[in-house]
Amino acid sequence: MPPRKDRLKEIFSTYFKLGYTTFGGPAAHIGILYGEIVEKRKWLASEQFTELFAICQALPGPASTELAYSLALVRSGFLASVFAFLLWSIPGAIVMTVAGVLIGDVSETIPLWATRLEQGLSAAAVGLVALAAYKMSTTLATDKLTRILALISGGTSALYAAPWLLPVLMISGGVTSWIFDAFLFPLSNAWKEKRAHRKAQEELDGKKVDLEQGHATNQEAEATGSASAEDHSAADAPVTIIQSADTDAEKTPSVHGSIRSRNKAEAATSEGAQLDSAQELQPEGQYRPLFTYSKKLGFIFFLIFLALLIASILVRALVPESRTASYGPLVATFYFTGSIIFGGGPVIIPLLRTYTVDSGWMNDNQFLVGLALIQSLPGPNFNFACFLGAVSMVRANQSGVAGAFLGYLGIFFPGLILKNAIIPFWQSVREHKSVKMVFRGVNACALGLVFSATWLLFIQTNAFGGSSGYHGVIASAAFVANGYLDLPAPLVIILGGAMGAIEYAVADL
Repeated sequence: MPPRKDRLKEIFSTYFKLGYTTFGGPAAHIGILYGEIVEKRKWLASEQFTELFAICQALPGPASTELAYSLALVRSGFLASVFAFLLWSIPGAIVMTVAGVLIGDVSETIPLWATRLEQGLSAAAVGLVALAAYKMSTTLATDKLTRILALISGGTSALYAAPWLLPVLMISGGVTSWIFDAFLFPLSNAWKEKRAHRKAQEELDGKKVDLEQGHATNQEAEATGSASAEDHSAADAPVTIIQSADTDAEKTPSVHGSIRSRNKAEAATSEGAQLDSAQELQPEGQYRPLFTYSKKLGFIFFLIFLALLIASILVRALVPESRTASYGPLVATFYFTGSIIFGGGPVIIPLLRTYTVDSGWMNDNQFLVGLALIQSLPGPNFNFACFLGAVSMVRANQSGVAGAFLGYLGIFFPGLILKNAIIPFWQSVREHKSVKMVFRGVNACALGLVFSATWLLFIQTNAFGGSSGYHGVIASAAFVANGYLDLPAPLVIILGGAMGAIEYAVADL
């Protein structure tokens, strides 16, 4: 492991720009992280990235932020992962905090030019997500089973939205691949081998019969030839020599041919074994060893998560409800919300509205202004908690900055500390044969989620009007620019925003 200073420099150079360019929400974040971490910097293998992504989808909290955090954690350790998280989230959090404190000066409607700009940014993000999905499919969906699982997962998540759906899909995929790899495939292979052996035995028996019949025919021919030889020995002798020579000439190439075929087959087998061996050894030599820590420490992290969850439930239950927010119920509410929400930003919106608007901490217009603003900013959608915390405490004549900080801490902390708890167990079991079987299906279903996210993000981009065809052009241009022209993802995102501004200038002015 390099010195701490070098690790922090690497984290800064990787994550600093992401805090300002990760537009498009969680789906876009996955594509951007894959391109930056796996393809460009080669911190870890595609399979490891997808496993971490699948675990994040199965845990409560902000999935893309947990993924960004865990990538830094397994790369460089705890301090580096916290630094990466701050670089990833702080820019958007600052904007949302300022907006929450100054909510009285913020317009209740977002101007059209800002909407078109945000649509251009999101459309470019669609292209990057599609590119990431395509590249991930080349390593994660390589056989019929994984392709079918990816199709089912992607189709289901595109058609239905429920908090419990994503974990269920990935668990089902893991169980399915384990059943197939551990039971059905071995049975199928054994049946095929038995059938091939039976067929080979039948062919061998047929050849034996042919040889016996041929031997009998040769004996008759020899007997006849012997009788003829006594009468016509002088005339037939040369013919017999020629026939014998012909027979040898026919047999000799056959023998040499079979030897050559066997040698080729042995060489191919040896070559294939060497290739398989090289493929197995390549990842270990190509990637730096991951940062590890004990499962005991992971269990301690889980206990902290559980203790804080119980404390937040008790605070919410024991403190009387009030139409005015206070610091204790505020942080308890956000911690509780971050602990029970699966599916990330889109799922948390209605729950946050219930806990803030229906509780009287703010009005509907203020909530909608913050929601529109967070959709236009880079970084995690959970930064919305900074805005809600600031507005709630300002309306209670308390410090809006303190409210934003408590909202930020409460909403992110449960998912990140739970990720700390899971990582050592993932690292210790991922190389086991049965676990690999499970993760084969889990990764395929996670791949399907990335494909469906491409479609859902495109629908979300067009929800505020504009030309869907033009947005499709922006997405296609982003796909080509990053995938084939090697333009950096942040530059592609910025160009997408510029194309969105062009749409406003041409069609809306």
